[in-house]
Amino acid sequence: MKGTGKATAAPELPAPRPLPEELYRRMTWLLRGGLALASIPLAGALIAYLLENPNAGFDQTLPTNPMRPFLSLSGLTNGLFSGQPGAFLTLGIGLLIAIPVARVALAAYYFERAGERELSRFTIATFVLLLVGLFVVGPLLA
Repeated sequence: MKGTGKATAAPELPAPRPLPEELYRRMTWLLRGGLALASIPLAGALIAYLLENPNAGFDQTLPTNPMRPFLSLSGLTNGLFSGQPGAFLTLGIGLLIAIPVARVALAAYYFERAGERELSRFTIATFVLLLVGLFVVGPLLA
């Protein structure tokens, strides 16, 4: 009623359902394991590249892009088997890119499984946009 001085309580929203503990364990494993996995070829490749090119500076490295020959699957495979540092740099960076993409896919799976339809839709849309950026827009800009 108007003018009674009593405040009406706002309706309470239902508490969000907690996500499964398994989600947090798997996300942690994915992020930590992926970072460790990506760090190994990156560190090794950087050391090998510096040993192979001790006098290389930015003015020599950036225009030539030592990773360009390894951007195709066949080039990467051949470079890895022949031990070329640029191939290992490409592998490490590829793994660093794949980790967040895998994390989004894993989150979409768990949101769907937990019945969080709206979060699941947003996460799937994010996943699709990541893939479009990586496999459509990226090659167009390259």
